[in-house]
Amino acid sequence: MSQKPILIVDDVDTHLTLFTATLEAAGYTVLSARSRAEALALSATTAPGIALVDLVLPDGDGIELIKTLKDRDPSIKLIAITAFASVDRAVSAMRNGAMDFLVKPIEPEHLKTTITNTLAGRSIGQYVQPYPADEVETDGLIGSSDLMQDIYSTIRAVAGSAASVFITGENGTGKVKAAAAIHDQSGYKDGAFVKLDCSTAAPNTIEAELLGHIAMPGAPEKIGVAELANGGTLLLDEICTLSLPMQARLLNMLQSGVITPIGTTSGRPAEFRLICTSTVDPRTEVQAGRFRADLFYRLNVVPIHLPPLRARGLDVVEIAETELDRLCAREEREFRTLSTEVKAIFLDHAWPGNIRELMNVLWNVIVLHDGPVVNVPDLPPYLRGAPRVQRTPNPGGASQAPANPFAGKTLAEIERNAVEAAISHAGGSIPTAARALGVSPSTLYRKLEGWGRPARGGRKF
Repeated sequence: MSQKPILIVDDVDTHLTLFTATLEAAGYTVLSARSRAEALALSATTAPGIALVDLVLPDGDGIELIKTLKDRDPSIKLIAITAFASVDRAVSAMRNGAMDFLVKPIEPEHLKTTITNTLAGRSIGQYVQPYPADEVETDGLIGSSDLMQDIYSTIRAVAGSAASVFITGENGTGKVKAAAAIHDQSGYKDGAFVKLDCSTAAPNTIEAELLGHIAMPGAPEKIGVAELANGGTLLLDEICTLSLPMQARLLNMLQSGVITPIGTTSGRPAEFRLICTSTVDPRTEVQAGRFRADLFYRLNVVPIHLPPLRARGLDVVEIAETELDRLCAREEREFRTLSTEVKAIFLDHAWPGNIRELMNVLWNVIVLHDGPVVNVPDLPPYLRGAPRVQRTPNPGGASQAPANPFAGKTLAEIERNAVEAAISHAGGSIPTAARALGVSPSTLYRKLEGWGRPARGGRKF
């Protein structure tokens, strides 16, 4: 355990009280500051080993405080805290010296684990289990973003039914993993999980691959994947590449519940869970006449769209460090974490190849280098010199410093803008906005009513 105290900088008394009580109960010495000025004064007299810094402070920007603390003491370990999981803010905080990034609300156990791992040189950021450990798992799907939370909920909900599922998403987003997760949690999990890649099967053999064929001169009987999946799950990967005649055969099989192998008129009943995937938008294919509308509506009972990695915010670092652990265990490497600079690069990169590209990058690092920390020189050349993503284009074309969003506003105006932005981002849901801001819903109701905007009855609960 660190002999140096932990400094917590947050202007919300309830957060300071909770964080301080949690860490003191775990045996740490804690200093608390409610402003940038207090934090600088404390750090000048008692050098902290770790500082947790809220990014919105009453007398300055938390990122500037992080930079100042790091300049004063390069050995200090800094963790940024915010109520909003903003990739831009995370990148900025890390580029200015933060080791990691925590998103409110922060559970006490999560806070203690973060400190323990930070002291050990391993950061875990805002990462938490997407659902309690005693619930069913999602077969390797990783990510704590709101987008992924919704997908986990859908997977858990649909797994208990026999409904067909249609999974869409770009290449490399994990469509097959999601299908396997549904199978593993379903009533078909004791049966086989059988996959047919419709995009790679030869056009002249795909019917036999799907339906099978009877024994013929020079060729033994072939059992099709539909029959192999009997009692289990059949995954038709990239189904939109099927020809229109094959789509008709598939629709007939699904409507009749009978598999008729090539070369016979004698059908065989089969029952299986059907999951389909597509990289292209199936609705576009229907509109273009390349995919049968009746088959699409038969398959699209429960649609699931997997977002690209670039839309998943801080998930990219969570995935990278989780997979880094797995690869190092397999290859007996010593890497334990990513450097702050590498995290910033990963958050800035657009990842056109999605998770598959990220896995290839990690595999490259593991093969060619060893730890304990992945640094920028360890990355493939195209990432080392990659330009930073410009998330907010400058219409004038000139290089300008980003504007201060709080300039000219009172603290009350800033608070009201933050609350209204959180509610808008939450689709009007007061409880969801309250969780993002780290306050109770009743607090938001009172504030809205005080501003002459009653929420009850007019907004989502």
